[in-house]
Amino acid sequence: MPRVSIIIPVYNGANYMREAIDSALAQTSSDVEVIVVNDGSRDTGATAEIARSYGDRIRYIEKENGGVSSALNRGIGEMRGRWFCWLSHDDRHLPGKVAAQLAYLDRNPEARIVGCNFQMIDERGNVTGEYREQLTIVRTGREVMSSWVNGCALMIDRAVLIDAGLFNESNRTTQDLEMWLRLVERNPIYLIPDVLAQFRRHPEAGSQTETRYQRDKDELFGRILERYDATYFDPAATAPRLRADLYWFLAVNAMSRQSWGGASMAIARAWREWPSPRNPAFKARVLGPRMIVRWWALLRFFIQTPRRIARRVLPEAVINRLRRRKE
Repeated sequence: MPRVSIIIPVYNGANYMREAIDSALAQTSSDVEVIVVNDGSRDTGATAEIARSYGDRIRYIEKENGGVSSALNRGIGEMRGRWFCWLSHDDRHLPGKVAAQLAYLDRNPEARIVGCNFQMIDERGNVTGEYREQLTIVRTGREVMSSWVNGCALMIDRAVLIDAGLFNESNRTTQDLEMWLRLVERNPIYLIPDVLAQFRRHPEAGSQTETRYQRDKDELFGRILERYDATYFDPAATAPRLRADLYWFLAVNAMSRQSWGGASMAIARAWREWPSPRNPAFKARVLGPRMIVRWWALLRFFIQTPRRIARRVLPEAVINRLRRRKE
């Protein structure tokens, strides 16, 4: 029996799926099964043809379209391994991912979830950057919201996923963040420094094309505010002012994700906790989250523009002299 099940949910994935499957099959560990779940693709059989070309090297499942969460849940129901790995059809695992994470889990039997750092790649598969998370353990809701926990960089105990209630099938685009928050209710996420996965940025990604994306973001923040108290995000957030600061943090996080509905709900919650002009959410409550973002962008423009002009106009020696004087 395999120890690890790599599940690849796919919808109309003929563009990149072969690279994803090849990367899963290229793992240096032999304790792996690869499960491809075709989520009702409507591409005249192109996705199915690629998947079937691998024969019994993979397990191939077809289902009616229900979104990424439903495809992942179907894969979890079919997996034979203890450890779950998610691989989006447009991403890739580097060859040593499974082996490195299994080795970590063997050394740290208390760990039930382990992640890693990853590279960014473009449409052609060229590496364009690298993301390294500063945290080594994600323990609180605030740390989940502040870090970049990439689903395709994780290895998760199947029992932990079942205990968390599996992926929310009504959430078609932001199901990953919702799941990480639920996982951290009971289990920390351990992050090893190795770069073991590749995340592809491209115009056809689901977050760019899915029409529900904006609504899913707003509804997710609504569920977050309903499900969790401020102390889930910061155990020290017990006094009204600290609680208001925490909900303001959530409002800023929502604004950074362009979840305007979510930001408005978090701002209102911050104000209820501490209705004072000194509340950090006071200006946003008066102006609205969109106006606050525009104001920040304008302020940043006026701060950064003189520096950009100076770099273009002044000789490097003059700029260095001014820096030394400032120091």
